[in-house]
Amino acid sequence: MSDDELGRLKGDLAAMGLHVSFGKGVLAVGLFLTATATAAAVVSLLIERDSLQQALPVAVMVAGLVGLFLQSRRDPLLDSEVVTQVTVSISIYGVVWVAACGYLIAGIAGPSLAVPRTAALHACSVGLLLSFSFLLVRSAFGSRQRHYCLGLAVSTLLAGMLLPVLDRHYSYPLAHGLMAVGYLSGVAIQSAQLRETVASHAAD
Repeated sequence: MSDDELGRLKGDLAAMGLHVSFGKGVLAVGLFLTATATAAAVVSLLIERDSLQQALPVAVMVAGLVGLFLQSRRDPLLDSEVVTQVTVSISIYGVVWVAACGYLIAGIAGPSLAVPRTAALHACSVGLLLSFSFLLVRSAFGSRQRHYCLGLAVSTLLAGMLLPVLDRHYSYPLAHGLMAVGYLSGVAIQSAQLRETVASHAAD
């Protein structure tokens, strides 16, 4: 194959979106977030104090920032998409947590609130989760670099379906567990993308 043909082939592969800007390091960050969210779910089942429950998501978000910092130390030329991914991942954690708190408040205070107010709390939580699910799916289909958003959308969609129907005492652990599922789904998606990229390089 001539150099011109090889150049055209590489250009075609790039145009088809078979190349991604991230490397295996982002998988380590995703697994770190998955493990942290899973640990938070277990701890959440074991504690009763609401103040400690509220501290757990903050700890997970800080852990995500620490993971990003460690990755930036290993790779000074860290791609901006990786920074965006960690930022989005942490933000979605906050979204799911707020929705879980909304359901919990509606369940606890429901008897003392008027029916319209209780319904409004549920509607706000559902609307929040559905809105972010739509934004995540839209972002995922808009760029190959952001297919991980489909994994995060798994968390928001499952939260919208499960949080309203399960016992409110499990709202906090469930929120952590669903985020762990979303993070792990993102890792699986990006792992498949990296394998595809390696295969395309081998074809080169």
